[in-house]
Amino acid sequence: MAKTELTRELLEAAVLGASILGGGGGGTVEEALEVGETALKFGPLHLVDPEDLEAWGTIVTCSTVTCPHRKDPFISPRARVRSIELLLESGAPRPSGLIPNECGSTGIVNGWIEGAILGIPLVDAPCNGRAHPTPEMGSMGLHLVEGYVSSQSFAGGNPAKGAYIEGILRGAVDTVSNMIRQDACVVGGILAVARNPVSVAFVRENGAPGAVKQAIRIGKAMKGAAEKGPEAVIAAAAEMLSATVIRCGEVEAVDRFTAGGIDTGTVFLGGHEVTFWKEYMTLEKDGERLATFPDLITILDGDTGRVIPSDCLQPGMNAVLFTASRRELVLGGGMRSAGLFEPAERILGKPILPFLAI
Repeated sequence: MAKTELTRELLEAAVLGASILGGGGGGTVEEALEVGETALKFGPLHLVDPEDLEAWGTIVTCSTVTCPHRKDPFISPRARVRSIELLLESGAPRPSGLIPNECGSTGIVNGWIEGAILGIPLVDAPCNGRAHPTPEMGSMGLHLVEGYVSSQSFAGGNPAKGAYIEGILRGAVDTVSNMIRQDACVVGGILAVARNPVSVAFVRENGAPGAVKQAIRIGKAMKGAAEKGPEAVIAAAAEMLSATVIRCGEVEAVDRFTAGGIDTGTVFLGGHEVTFWKEYMTLEKDGERLATFPDLITILDGDTGRVIPSDCLQPGMNAVLFTASRRELVLGGGMRSAGLFEPAERILGKPILPFLAI
């Protein structure tokens, strides 16, 4: 089996690249580095390609579910491992590999701690090669498989505050996902989730093979340009994705609310209007649509070259708009389902499907 041992250098590159691919979601670089560094302390961790595994083997998706108004960001390595243990205790076979649910800063390191402690390799085939707002979008189209029953085990919450919870749920993908998000809000924090055991063959066809390596390539380019300053860092990332960079200056206003348990709103900057539903979803100027999710839309800090997640946006920030066509991304099966975009249209009050060839 061809495999790559993950190192601190590769961790940093993966997280930096995934911060771009997060498109405004996926957490912060600092949080992700902390998770990855913890994983590397537990032992060797390897990245493999899906072609290196037997087609009949089992792949499990690792993710986290966060309350939008979380009171406590605590999540322990034990909770992450426990999510896998619960799935195994329910009768699921030991997985041949683990995959993250998406490529975003914290998304790309989902499964690192679990894999390092349990000795299970990571597979370069995340559910989606960019971040997305709903679990269904990161389920590789399983919600369309007739008779499929989703199994999702979860653990998390701060035991010191009496907020720990764990369990396993089975049912329709959307029903189970919504229940776990409610549980995250009950404990006011983050839950680790192990979900949807499927075959390696299914992941090859419906995941996003190669997306982790794409994030690493982007991150390496950003690191290589760091000594030249933030403009060079942004330009390096843009070159890797054939992206357009629009210098906007100060963020003028951010209108924010919660919808569907997700941080939502609109940001105004430099004559542009960007909507977000955790991830940045639409970009317009003077009523003209310039980009539409799953096109990559993100906002970077012009002073540092770092991505500004949508939940960190504040008026007065020095902003740079960054957009890349969806054709430059490695997208999973969840991005090919028209029905998954309809909730975003209703919540944002913006058409999305007319701009997509689905």
